Amino acid sequence: MSPLCVVSYSAGPIGPPAGKRNVIDTLRQFYLEHRQALFVYALSLTRSRETAEDIVQAVFYRLLRRGRLPRELRPYAFRAVRNAAADVARRDEASAKWASIFAPPEECEDAETVALRDELAVLFAAIHADERECIVLKTYNGLTFQEIGAVLGVPVGTAASWYRRGIEKMRRRWEETSHE
Repeated sequence: MSPLCVVSYSAGPIGPPAGKRNVIDTLRQFYLEHRQALFVYALSLTRSRETAEDIVQAVFYRLLRRGRLPRELRPYAFRAVRNAAADVARRDEASAKWASIFAPPEECEDAETVALRDELAVLFAAIHADERECIVLKTYNGLTFQEIGAVLGVPVGTAASWYRRGIEKMRRRWEETSHE
């Protein structure tokens, strides 16, 4: 994914006002730290690399245009990704393509790793969307259950329950498919 293009912002000959510079600097740092996590989350929701990249870029563009940052930026950004993915799904659900959620193909060149990744993708696809979201947010992005609850708009206990239930379903199915 290419770096966020906030470097070239200009409000005239002397650049952006001081407050806007703080927003730009904060967003640039946040983007560098969280772009991959947000991308993985968007990819898990859209199942399309291109769409996931577009969503992440659009979220940061809207944050920049907003001119001020939310108090809790991390849950806000994940929630914005979720909302943008829902918008995309509503507009064109038929065009969503499944993409690997575990690693890009170029990073999984040996046959054993590719087979494992594909098997995990099947297990992951078999669980409910709420459980899948919680697992991605917790495991791949390191969000707390409190943050996951804020992103999904559910109580903390519900987020934790969805996570545990999804993990357990995947474990049981893994064992059923002769991996005992």
